[in-house]
Amino acid sequence: MKGLLLKDFYMAAKYCRSFLAIVIVFIAVTFFGDNNIFFIIYPTMVAGLLPMTLISYDERDKWDQYSGVLPYSKAQLVSAKYITGLLFGACVYLILIVVYAARMANRGTFILDELIFIGVALFVLGIVGPTLMLPFVFKYGVAKGRIAFYVLVGLFAAIGTAWMRIDVYRALSLWINERVLIAAVGAAVLLYLLSWRLSILFYKKRELN
Repeated sequence: MKGLLLKDFYMAAKYCRSFLAIVIVFIAVTFFGDNNIFFIIYPTMVAGLLPMTLISYDERDKWDQYSGVLPYSKAQLVSAKYITGLLFGACVYLILIVVYAARMANRGTFILDELIFIGVALFVLGIVGPTLMLPFVFKYGVAKGRIAFYVLVGLFAAIGTAWMRIDVYRALSLWINERVLIAAVGAAVLLYLLSWRLSILFYKKRELN
């Protein structure tokens, strides 16, 4: 498993530098820009797309064929992508939370409850991306799996637009409490684990056909 993770890390370092540039630009806009929440949502989405990008390069380089002669199971090949996504996503997530907190403090608008709400929202949105896309990708391949990507982009764009037009935090603060936030995080984690398991099953079946 360590070898698979190193392979994905080296591939990300070589082929996904544009992702890093996008994340840096949007993080800077998050700190210095206006209250457009899209600039903090988009890097979260980009981090979630990384495993699919790595899979596309694997397919291009015929990695599926080469990996068949290596001592790795299909479950390990799938798990490597999920773990890689978690590692990169966690790094981006932590940076965004720190930057957003610094932005609030710099403008004298720091509210802990709002920061917690933003943190939970970003966590859930970051999980939603790979949760929805990866099973499609492992079942049908990257080309057909892009359908899920376009649906996801539309969903995130709609969320960003709605957030710009209304004060989401104030609108939801009337009924959101600690239990609701914990339940949201728990549901996101559970769905991610189910997606992980489903991708393993799909990939095994795809290999057998």
